[in-house]
Amino acid sequence: MTSNTLCGWTIVFDLDGTLVDTAPDLHLALNHCLREAGHGEVPFDSVRHMIGQGAKAMIEKGLAFQNVELEADQIDALWRSFLTYYEANICEQSTPFSGMNETLDALEQAGGRLAVCTNKTQALAETLIAALQLTDRFGSICGADAVPHKKPSGDHIVQAVKRAGGDPHRAIMVGDSQTDEKAARNAGLPFVFVTFGYGPQPDPRDESIYRISSYGQLEQAVLSIVTA
Repeated sequence: MTSNTLCGWTIVFDLDGTLVDTAPDLHLALNHCLREAGHGEVPFDSVRHMIGQGAKAMIEKGLAFQNVELEADQIDALWRSFLTYYEANICEQSTPFSGMNETLDALEQAGGRLAVCTNKTQALAETLIAALQLTDRFGSICGADAVPHKKPSGDHIVQAVKRAGGDPHRAIMVGDSQTDEKAARNAGLPFVFVTFGYGPQPDPRDESIYRISSYGQLEQAVLSIVTA
């Protein structure tokens, strides 16, 4: 791509499972809060499929995995335990996906704006991104509690674009789940699905979705969208 190919375009990224492999640290935090409350642990392979709708939803899925039902106040207590542990250990094992930094460099050099739209809380998203020294890359970081309605609401993505100084009519969403895909559709944006994330994946028969299996393929997907 040339230096101005993406001028006026904003590329919006999901965080967990898209930019960063956070599953190892989320797994530790989930099992910590479950153990502390006297419940069993969830195996790592199962945790990957529980990520994407926020910490409380992940806890509820972890309990359902063990056929445990709790009242709302008990889940809230687990959630507070999770957040305390996770905030203190947010970047022990989390790492950017291979090729991510190089691809973000290329998108920026082509004139693109970059933003993050995540169902993590704002504070946790900012803490993780700062720990990975990525803060300066993004024009906005828009967490779940920074907007009235989180993904799959399309407005969540629109707000991320606007806060980055971008135009919602010239934006692309990149994510790893049906939640991201639905949010992109609700915002009226093209969607790039990363198959290396946590899922669940959108309908594989849907030819309107761009699919990539590595960051090395993202530049071409974005170029295909902006030149269509």
